[in-house]
Amino acid sequence: MADIKAFYEVSTSTNGVFMKDGSFLFLSNRSGMNQVWQGRAGEAPVQRTDLGDRVWSLHAAPNGEDAFLTMDHGGDEQEQIFLLKKGAAEPVNLTNNPKARNQFGGVTPDGKTVVYASNARSAANFDICTLDVETGESRIVLENQDSYNWPAALSPNGRYLLYNKLKGLSDNHLWMLDLETGEAKDVGAPGAYAAYTNPAFMHGRDAFFLCTDEGSEFKYLAYYDIATGVMTKQYAPDWDVESLAVSPDDRYLAILVNEDGYDALKVFDLKRELFVNIPQPPKGVSGYWRMSWSAQGHQLLFTLTSGTMPNNLWVLDLEAQRIERVTQSDMEGIDPDELVDAELCHYTSFDGLTVPYWYYRAPAQHSGPRPVLIDIHGGPEGQERPMFTALTEYLVSQGISIVAPNVRGSVGYGKTYTHLDDVEKRLDSVHDIDALVAHLVETGIADRDRIAVMGASYGGFMTLSCVARYPKLWAAGVDVVGMTNLVTFLENTSEYRRAHRESEYGTLAHDRQTLFDVSPIAKVDDICAPLMVIHGANDPRVPVTEAELIVENVRSRGVEVQYLRYEDEGHGLAKRKNQLDCYPQVVAFLKKHLRMDS
Repeated sequence: MADIKAFYEVSTSTNGVFMKDGSFLFLSNRSGMNQVWQGRAGEAPVQRTDLGDRVWSLHAAPNGEDAFLTMDHGGDEQEQIFLLKKGAAEPVNLTNNPKARNQFGGVTPDGKTVVYASNARSAANFDICTLDVETGESRIVLENQDSYNWPAALSPNGRYLLYNKLKGLSDNHLWMLDLETGEAKDVGAPGAYAAYTNPAFMHGRDAFFLCTDEGSEFKYLAYYDIATGVMTKQYAPDWDVESLAVSPDDRYLAILVNEDGYDALKVFDLKRELFVNIPQPPKGVSGYWRMSWSAQGHQLLFTLTSGTMPNNLWVLDLEAQRIERVTQSDMEGIDPDELVDAELCHYTSFDGLTVPYWYYRAPAQHSGPRPVLIDIHGGPEGQERPMFTALTEYLVSQGISIVAPNVRGSVGYGKTYTHLDDVEKRLDSVHDIDALVAHLVETGIADRDRIAVMGASYGGFMTLSCVARYPKLWAAGVDVVGMTNLVTFLENTSEYRRAHRESEYGTLAHDRQTLFDVSPIAKVDDICAPLMVIHGANDPRVPVTEAELIVENVRSRGVEVQYLRYEDEGHGLAKRKNQLDCYPQVVAFLKKHLRMDS
């Protein structure tokens, strides 16, 4: 089996957008971090940007020739908006204000005006702004006094901007700004505790489709008519509808449904009002990235990944009734047949709740239970899904099974499940992990004395909580950009994030003691498992001081701690050079404490 370097050099392709000439732009990490590439089915792709930082997002210009992209610096997430002209060697920085975060919203049909959200006026608030591409002049169209007002879609005629007022993941209303009159309105039910997301405008009428869970456990497909202001339910499966795309001629609506972690791709014929039969892609996940229809014909570009398939672009051609992969990952030295896909499993937690988890079974090197790493996702309103991950596949190849649970608080299983860990119930999700360990031991999956825990962001918080609340369960823990103390985390996170995060964890004004009591810092003196802590110095979400707090407290008692701090990273490691420095050390740490040589 290949070494870990080969796994981290596997290239990925995401965020594809069709251009007018039938080629497509996309983001790829082939060069070591996400940059813009251009490709065409059957041809080798060409790199379009070679910048010092990762490209965050990519959007086609209305002319179908140019593109807009956003990029931050050193992981600080202060996105700037750039214009990449057809054939240009370098993009032009349009916003050019590194002190502000700028969220791209769209471009007017003439290509002259960018609509976006920015916190340039106030670090805590996002205003809706416009920017003249030619002169660079910007102006505030709508001043907001709340935090998240993030663009979701601009109508094809450039008149209506849809944007989300995000209070919490389940309290996420969609607003519509009329850029001609300056009037803004909530398109959802007044006062509803619901989410309204992923809108997709029609091209020939003032209307759009969207996903919403208004009055429902799961997100369904809805249709909103701008003239009447009426929203109607269109399609409601027993899982979340999570992504939409309308073809340029308004004939087809592409729909992704999250079915127990996998994505089901469906295409609805809007003229005949029925779902059409399509060739199905391999089983996997597409929903974290956009879908893009071609300007001519009916070709749908989307990303697909699974445990054994790195992220690549695929095209569904409706007229040819064909589906094919159009980008190819570099996997030199890796035998694809030795990659391991996830098995969907379930267990019963301490209170009878059924909890799903993904099991990446390591090959049997000897009979009996294997060493196991429990890998906990971030969020907390996130969902572990069967996707290719370099570290997971490498660890499995080395004989360590990976178990990735969706403990209470995860999305994808209904609103009730998502809110089972709110505020004072925070530790119930930690108790889910204790029950998971018991299940893994009882079923013979895990060697009782060789179980480690790892996670990033909220998963890092969970990792620290596990080693603090159940100290005798663990051979080791790996915390990546996690929170140590929810009080100091909320005090020091970026200003615009605080209210959103308080909706999940509790507020500093009313829940300060609870925030401390459920934090790892409250039980830090009980930590005895060896610990590795990884953090980016520029993290705007979880300040690096959270890492230093846990390192200082655990080291002071003589417990083994390895601390890896990266000065040019933020909330996670985006640069391959840092990944290749960090993750071999993670593997060595885990192998040592899981006694892989014994």
